[in-house]
Amino acid sequence: MKDYARAENGGQIVMASCGDERFPPDNILDGKDDTFWMTTGMFPQDFIIKLENLVKISKITTLSFSIKRICVEKSEQENAASFEKVFETDLTARGDRMQTEVHQVNIKARFLRFSILSGHGEFATVNRVSVVGELEDGTPATEEF
Repeated sequence: MKDYARAENGGQIVMASCGDERFPPDNILDGKDDTFWMTTGMFPQDFIIKLENLVKISKITTLSFSIKRICVEKSEQENAASFEKVFETDLTARGDRMQTEVHQVNIKARFLRFSILSGHGEFATVNRVSVVGELEDGTPATEEF
């Protein structure tokens, strides 16, 4: 299945509540585990991913450090004027090991908003987000996460 969040597949970060030029939000979509976006030390922090098309999403995966609670919301609209909650979950502290969260879902979305509600420490990072599914029109996808 294709990862529609990847920049090379049309995914874009269209909003981030904070930024540091050393750790820009676009790092979330570059497909690398060793680059990341870092929060500024206050919570909540948000970012929104715009998908190139309306996608039937089957799996959302996040790779991160030090996130305690995260909420993911979706919008099917062209302009992302309103969002609906997909899931909210607590993540276990893993020390110096990356947090990998995989959520099986059955949704349609053009936009996904990720809200980091709290952290295990002062700062948290999002290293990668993967959004796997197929185009709403049924076009098959062949690329893997």
